[in-house]
Amino acid sequence: MTGQRLTIPEPEIELYEDGFDATDRGVADLGRKEDGKKLSDLVEKIAEPMVIAVDAPWGAGKSVFLKCWVGEHIKPKDRKTTTVYFDAFQHDFLDDPLIALTGVISERFEDETPQSGKWDKIKETAYRLRKPAARIGAAAITGGVSELTAPVIDAVLDATNAEFAKASEAFWKKEDGKRAAMQGFRDALESLAADQKLVIVVDELDRCRPDYALNLLEVIKHFFNVENVHFVLGVNLTELENSVRARYGEGVNAGLYLQKFVTVTMPLSVRDQHLNKDANADHFHNISQSMGIDTKQKTWQYLDLIIKDCPPRSMTLRSIERLTTTLKLSVLGHSFSWKTSGHDLLRAALLVIKVCETDAYQNILHGKIKLSEFRAVFGLFGPPMAQNTGENHLTQASDYIYTDPDDRDKTSLGGSLFKPDMFRSYGNDEMKYLNGPQILQKLATEELEVFQLPTEPPFPSPPLTR
Repeated sequence: MTGQRLTIPEPEIELYEDGFDATDRGVADLGRKEDGKKLSDLVEKIAEPMVIAVDAPWGAGKSVFLKCWVGEHIKPKDRKTTTVYFDAFQHDFLDDPLIALTGVISERFEDETPQSGKWDKIKETAYRLRKPAARIGAAAITGGVSELTAPVIDAVLDATNAEFAKASEAFWKKEDGKRAAMQGFRDALESLAADQKLVIVVDELDRCRPDYALNLLEVIKHFFNVENVHFVLGVNLTELENSVRARYGEGVNAGLYLQKFVTVTMPLSVRDQHLNKDANADHFHNISQSMGIDTKQKTWQYLDLIIKDCPPRSMTLRSIERLTTTLKLSVLGHSFSWKTSGHDLLRAALLVIKVCETDAYQNILHGKIKLSEFRAVFGLFGPPMAQNTGENHLTQASDYIYTDPDDRDKTSLGGSLFKPDMFRSYGNDEMKYLNGPQILQKLATEELEVFQLPTEPPFPSPPLTR
């Protein structure tokens, strides 16, 4: 047992403590501190209840941003605000989002006085609203006997007695009990928020079961609509709209439906990775170390050069994590040693294309990728700027393998990376006579297709900005 990892460990962010300085604990610096300041200004200046959707596509780093922000926001000593981080996806196995949400908020108030007493009252009210119609109906049947414990009442609820159901329905039609219970919850929440603003971050909402995600939005709208209580949703609004359609049908105007719940949207832009190469490289180094990857191996070193010098524009921190796992799988899945640096370079290039450019990779597997498409992945549109760079190495590699096989070893193409007759060292004379697309196809098929990761949604390239 070696103790190595195949998956990426969770970022080491101490909720409510680290803030955006968590970068010194192995968390990639996304340059989001300014975004966090804008969000803080908004929630502090506005008193009326808001639901702010921090909208970003998969892999843009919104979870890291929000986990850092809940600590960063409460750093000022004079700021009377409590932040709460709620991972909705971790709780969607529960049927009642109100109970899950109040439970997590309770943990933030356990040691805080006098707010802890106020929150206990809110939590008590929330529990009484569990199965609200049936519970109040049970109280009507039993004459409001308060001595009945919650488990006893639940047993009554599950008995599915016809008379009970009828009485419960009649009770609900009066609406008195429903309004009183909900108003009691809001009154207690309003009392707490009058002394200390409450900002609740709900993350991973778009990953939840559609029913749970939309029920949670309903809970926020009806129970937490109180002054000085704000919600910040970490969400991909496009995916959340799909949840709306899954529940109500394809014909529903999902965007219009969500407008009922979201006050304001804050797009968390996908940073142009050409401006974030240092963050990419640092993240690659950190997760490689945490996974026990040998950074002396040539393939890793060429990956490092590509990430620093010529990453695909679709590369994100999340795709770097996937790239590292795919590298680990490819090492486990091959049964021979690479003989030249040229092979390691091609292997690194194929790993990047597989993770970041799925269409180009499919063309590789079908043996029909063109030289221009291969170079376009890495932005190789002109002569390389320097010798010992990823750009220079990939230009040499593509020049070499896309040269006619009969002329390939008669030229100086490929520099020192590609020795004369190098493909004989692969252990297969056939390689010497293959053209560029065939070489890439063979290497990809034999090296990268042994183990597969689940497919993931396409990730759009960021706009060209300089």
